[in-house]
Amino acid sequence: MKLRLVATMVLGVAVLTGCSDSPKLAGSAVVVNGKIILASEVSERVDKVRAQIQVTDPALITEVPSLIQINQRAVDHFVLVSLLEEVVAREGINITDLDVTAYKEEVFAQYAKETIEAQLASQNAVPADDIDGFMYEILVQRALMDKLAPGADRQTRTQALFDYLTILSTELNVELNPRFGKWDPTNLISTPGDESLAVPLPISLG
Repeated sequence: MKLRLVATMVLGVAVLTGCSDSPKLAGSAVVVNGKIILASEVSERVDKVRAQIQVTDPALITEVPSLIQINQRAVDHFVLVSLLEEVVAREGINITDLDVTAYKEEVFAQYAKETIEAQLASQNAVPADDIDGFMYEILVQRALMDKLAPGADRQTRTQALFDYLTILSTELNVELNPRFGKWDPTNLISTPGDESLAVPLPISLG
């Protein structure tokens, strides 16, 4: 299963504060439409993911991510959440806790809970305590696709979603602290910052 920033309808699928030339980026990881995501918030998420991977059954992890990959995916998460907050406000989308619970139970009925948690942690930097948040993000994207391309095929719907978020991320001026890389709106992902973080996690799979 491979889920990245744009999570489609099916679930088959940096940590340095440093300094910055821009005062508003000092101590931050990301700024989206003036909203600051602190480096400490990214660091906390990365620490949770690393700790979870270290105690996860190795048989459930297809590939151990590098530290820089976890950082990048954590940053992408915070950007996506900020974009979807704007989507919800603009499009009047309402996803309830009951909707999230029902969808999560549907997913867990199709795939083992332990497998889902392992895959989301290792591939998407989603810690176990944010599974509901991840499910919510998918449902918001589904709802947006319904608005953008009602009745269309999956590829058309996904492309419409991608185009919408690309334009929105540019409009809202997603800005990363240089230590965390740069935002690539054409691919809706961050590009790595400090390459010294590109090392495998010290986890034994034996």
